[in-house]
Formats: sequence, C-alpha cells, structure tokens
Amino acid sequence: LRISRVLRLCRTVRFVTPLRTMLITIGQSLAPLVSVFLVILGLVFVFAMVLTSSVTVHTRFALGELGNVSVDEELRECFGSMFRSAFSLGQAMTGGRNWGEFAKMLTPVGWDAVVALVLFIFFTAFSVVNIV
Repeated sequence: LRISRVLRLCRTVRFVTPLRTMLITIGQSLAPLVSVFLVILGLVFVFAMVLTSSVTVHTRFALGELGNVSVDEELRECFGSMFRSAFSLGQAMTGGRNWGEFAKMLTPVGWDAVVALVLFIFFTAFSVVNIV
C-alpha cells in the first residue's frame, strides 16, 4: 500500500516540474511585458494629446469664427478629451473599431490629424505589437 502511494507521488512530481518551469518562465517575461505596456501607454498619450489638441482647435474655430456651424458630435465624442482620444486610439489599435472610421471622422479637422492617426496605427501595428 505504501509503495503504491510512493509511486503515485513520483508520478505527480513528474508533472509538477514542467508546471514549475512554466511559472518561472511567465515570471521572467513580466519585466519585458511591463516595458512594452509602458511604451504603448506613452505612444497613446502623445498621439491622444495631438489629436485632442487638433480637434479642440477645429471645434473652437468652427463655433467661434463660422458662427452656428454644427460640429460633428461623433468627432467630439471620440476625440473631445484626452481620455476619449486615448480610448478611441485603443479601439483603433486593438480592432475594437475600424481606424478608417476615425480617419473619415478626422478629415474635416485637417490632413495632419489623419496623418497622425495613420502614423499611430502604422507604428503600433507593425513596430510595437509585432516585436513582442
């Protein structure tokens, strides 16, 4: 009876070693994961700042200089604040929403806003995400 228990324990230990190896490997990959996360967070912050600034200038000009021209509500909803811009960029980067929709939305703001969005998508999709 004791011999069978010892044999079962030996079989169980055989499966614990790969589990331990896997847990150690996951633990060692946390540092690079955090660094990539910080790079993506920095990129989102910089591009959100650029797009929010562009949309704010466009909105103020459209409302102030041109009178009662209606500014696209969806544009202000997606890029009206830093958080909304960062959220929209996150959606565009992860496929939560098509980035082409955002590019069409930013067209009245100016070509520089559209170029900023395309550069963000290009850089995050091809450089940052595929390196990892």
